[in-house]
This record gives sequence, C-alpha cells and structure tokens, in this order.
Amino acid sequence: MLRCELKDVYGQKVLMPRILSLQVDVDEGVPADALYALFPYTPTAELCEITLYDGDAPIFIGVIDEEEHICERSGTYLKVSARSLAAHLLDNEAMPCEYDHPSLSLMVERYAKPFGVTLGSESDEVFFGEQSVTKGTSCWKALKTFCIACYLTPPRISSTGVLYPKGLEHSGITVFGGDGVRYTRLREVKKRCEEISAVHVKATNGGAYSFPIRNTSAKERGVRRERYLNAVLTESPMKCADAMIKNGDSRSYAVYLRCEGCLLGAEGNRAVIDDPVIGDTDELYISAVHYRMKGDGAYSNITLKRRSF
Repeated sequence: MLRCELKDVYGQKVLMPRILSLQVDVDEGVPADALYALFPYTPTAELCEITLYDGDAPIFIGVIDEEEHICERSGTYLKVSARSLAAHLLDNEAMPCEYDHPSLSLMVERYAKPFGVTLGSESDEVFFGEQSVTKGTSCWKALKTFCIACYLTPPRISSTGVLYPKGLEHSGITVFGGDGVRYTRLREVKKRCEEISAVHVKATNGGAYSFPIRNTSAKERGVRRERYLNAVLTESPMKCADAMIKNGDSRSYAVYLRCEGCLLGAEGNRAVIDDPVIGDTDELYISAVHYRMKGDGAYSNITLKRRSF
C-alpha cells in the first residue's frame, strides 16, 4: 500500500492520511523523476520534502517544488509537485574548475554527495584526460560529462537518490504476461530510422576515417545509415563507435505496456515478455514507469527497450 510522508521547513514530518490522486513519472531519459499528489487539506508549515513509501520501503524521495491549497465546493485540498533528489544537481551551478585526470569519487564528492545522493557502486575509475567545468555548468552536467567520457554512457540517479555512474543496472527481472505481471495493452514499435549500419572512425591527427565499425545485423536487413566519428581526443575510439551503434539499436525498438497496479521501483529491471503476438523475448529492460492513481483505479504505463549487452 502506498503512503506519503511530508516534511516541513522546521523538520517536522507529516504522514498524510490519504492520497486522493497520484502521478509519478520515472524515465531514464529525464534526469529528475517527477511526482504530483493531491491530498485532503492538512494544516502544515511550509513543506519542502516528500517521501513515497510502498509498505515500509521508500520508492520516491524528493524535494517539493510547488505547494497549492485548493478550496472548492467538493472540499479543501493540498496539492504538491515534487522532483527526485537529482533536481538539486540540475538546479545548482557547479563552481568553474579545470580537472586533470578526475576520479569518480572526486566528482561524486563535489557534485552529488552534498545533495544527499549516494553512490550505488564500489567502482572508482579515473578519466585519463582533462575536463573543464565552465561558468554556468550545472552539477548534473559536470557529472554527466565525466560519466560519458569515462563510461561512454550518461549516469542515472534513482527515485530514491542512488547514483549509478554507468546508467541503469539490470539486476532484477520482471516477467510480463503468462504467470507474470498482467497487461491490458501492448504496443510494439520498430524504428529502422534510428539504426546505424556503420561508423567510420578517425583515430589519429592527420589520419583518415579509415577504421569502419559495422553493424552486421542492420546491414543484412538493408539499413543504410552511416556516420563519421572524429575520436582523436578519446581514450577508446573503437568503443565510442561501438557505443554509437548500440545506442542506435536501443532507440530503434520499444514495447509499451499498460499494466494494472503499481510498478514503481522496477525501473532498470530486465524484462521478460510472454506474448502470443510478438512472441517471447528476454532481451529488454524497463526504461520508464509512468504511474497513475485516482480513487480506486491505478495503472502503470511501462516502456521497454532493448538491452545493449
């Protein structure tokens, strides 16, 4: 059962007796997750934080952006709009700085830890290069730039404030269909226009784009979309090209499901589908969860994407 706990600016916690409506949007493509909730009006001091629980487990920890008191014939209500802790990194400007061989631990210490965001892995890689944080750069962009340079992928901060520098982790498994999670609607989308058939790499100054990395699967299916990559300043030119192809493959396919109930907390899980129309597959993961609840009705809109490994 879902329940909400609010905190005011004096540190006092307020457990809301009932949730009238709730919307939570969790998407790996958006740095900060969003929550919108409507409650029966409860007198409180100015509110600043919110935690959403599923039973005793927190599934969303965030900062309140807007608070509204609504008076209507039907009653008096409290409405809050909030974002997850990643909002702090988006809203705060990083101090301009020049880094030489920055480490993950240093970047987390400066740009994530001050806002209550914790590291979800034990790795502490070093980027053997330079990174410039210029005036106007947000803490999120500084951290994202480091992760892309070091891991070739943007980071992900979960709804509960855990940082995954290599993006979503696919540790859990969620089964859809069969004996698993039931769904009332399925939509499969294939986008050939997103696939890349080859990347031609320039690896040295004065060199040519003479190192082709080919996507055999795309080429065999008649896809013709080639790119040219100047990777002179990167540590691993071939890995950068391979990442471009994998990102295109991931964007080229998606499955959208509408499921009964709440699937918040399942983002990142590997997804297994047992469906009579599109067949069985276990090569997907949960990329987004959009939860809606009003009155006695609740459902989750799920986005599944193809795993790149």
